[in-house]
Amino acid sequence: MQMHRSNLLALLLLASSVTFGSLPVSAQGPSPAATANANAADTVLHAAALETLIPSSVFFNGQSATVQKRNSGGVRFAGGAMMFVTKVDTGGYSTSIQERYQAYLVTEVAITFGKNSLPPGAYGVGFINNNKFVVMDIGGHDLFVTESQRDDAMSRPTPLQVLADRAPKSYRLYSGKTFVTFSPASNSGK
Repeated sequence: MQMHRSNLLALLLLASSVTFGSLPVSAQGPSPAATANANAADTVLHAAALETLIPSSVFFNGQSATVQKRNSGGVRFAGGAMMFVTKVDTGGYSTSIQERYQAYLVTEVAITFGKNSLPPGAYGVGFINNNKFVVMDIGGHDLFVTESQRDDAMSRPTPLQVLADRAPKSYRLYSGKTFVTFSPASNSGK
């Protein structure tokens, strides 16, 4: 019986580290405990959790490009649906596309960026001049442009990451210190 208890304890410790290990830790955001309570059924996903889900290359605007899996993030929403985004190596694209297409975003549920709703699908996204964030369809056509913000308090910016926002059920997609806020559409679910 003693051996079973120690195995159970080890299993519980492992399960808690896997579950809470994917929550963000950020000096400017809420504590991990507050994030877990605010987004009880949602889990922020970091690159390691997405390693097997993200393909090696993606198709956009008539070409395939490799991705930077180490620069990815996402959210597993209540019910299991996911959204993830990963940086893309755009070396083979024209300069005009490279300026706008920096990451590949996939969502299984409708999400909103500001007042703009994005249905499930795959998209090209990028942070562009004048504090703007552009979302394009798979053919490279603009779907919408929305405002982005700068987080000068962020102490360790990375090329791309997703973190929980201070508002419940809201998240931030960062490129360096620049971010855009998104959330699942109110009628989303899987």
